[in-house]
Amino acid sequence: MSAVASTIVHGSLPLTPKSATTGIASHDKTLDPIFKPFTFEGQQDTANFGLGWSAPFPLALQAPAGASDVSNSVQLLRDFTQSGELYRLIAHHGGAILIRGLPLKTPDDYSKVAHAFGFRPHIEVGRPPLRTVLAPNVKTANEGPPELPIWPHNEYGWSTINPAWLTFSALKLPDEGGATPITSSIYIAHQLSKYNMNPLVSNTGTSVRGAYGQHVTDEDDEKTARKKIEIEVRRHSERFEWHEDGSLSVTHVVPAIRLHEPTGATALFGYITSAWGRSRHHGATRPPFRGDDGSYHPPPEFGDGTPMDVEDLDLLLKLAQEGAVDVEWKQGDLVLLDNYAVQHSRKPWKGTRQVIAALWDDDGRVGDFPEGVKLLANAPRIPIESE
Repeated sequence: MSAVASTIVHGSLPLTPKSATTGIASHDKTLDPIFKPFTFEGQQDTANFGLGWSAPFPLALQAPAGASDVSNSVQLLRDFTQSGELYRLIAHHGGAILIRGLPLKTPDDYSKVAHAFGFRPHIEVGRPPLRTVLAPNVKTANEGPPELPIWPHNEYGWSTINPAWLTFSALKLPDEGGATPITSSIYIAHQLSKYNMNPLVSNTGTSVRGAYGQHVTDEDDEKTARKKIEIEVRRHSERFEWHEDGSLSVTHVVPAIRLHEPTGATALFGYITSAWGRSRHHGATRPPFRGDDGSYHPPPEFGDGTPMDVEDLDLLLKLAQEGAVDVEWKQGDLVLLDNYAVQHSRKPWKGTRQVIAALWDDDGRVGDFPEGVKLLANAPRIPIESE
């Protein structure tokens, strides 16, 4: 039973991002010496994002020798966050930090260290990616086949309910490939301001039961299963439609252009590049949008249902890929991403690769322009409790 999930996103792009002056100081003079900055190949410069300062994206920090055990690492990161330095630095560096050299060997190690940031665990509603729970608030990242890339996206960018922060770590390193590219959403919006277009997003899931069937059992008949699935869908959208083949369309109307509050910059937020990359990969760029995998890959549309031009979709994907920085994983790496400022993706690999993830909530990270405020006025921003 294949799934169909379509997200309609509408937004307009201001020509001048609100990011010229933010009062964020350089990290060089005040960075706590406990964490040592380092550079690696491919880092971007925030000056190219339309921001009013120059800093490497992402910020790369080497953990001290004292972080060789989990309890010490937890205390170091807790102090780092509570001092305010974490928030200041991640904003200054465009929303991404790579911390290298932490003692992360198990999902439980990672869970303890990631919880040290003090964020609230995010509750997922509708789970298109295949994930396995490994430890408190820790799951595998998308378990899709290793030969299949994942294209740039903001986590749950197709929904009105999305996490503010993401943390990742790699417990098993592949023989070849498997990098996690990250792209500044602020950079993409800055580049888009040079073009006359309105970017929108679409999304497809894995299976109806995989996305919304958490409470469905093998003993349930079709009527019972559909009822349970619809209860879960309604936790974040009242716009859905069943199809004759048993697939399900779930539609969200969300703004694609948003305001990143910590920097005052305009950012592209959503799934448009991921959806279009997948459509191209599976040869589903023309009606009826059935791919070589047998699934339906609906194209992004404007808010009134008008399809986006292929040239515009290609441009968005091109910008997201050209602006990407590859995180080549090492044992003990932890990546922290501001989900409202950074998109992430995945490259294919050979061998065994295990990347684990945690999703977190926080307040005051994202705002909207008047059109976005109107679109979201009656939309759920936290999961609606099912009866």
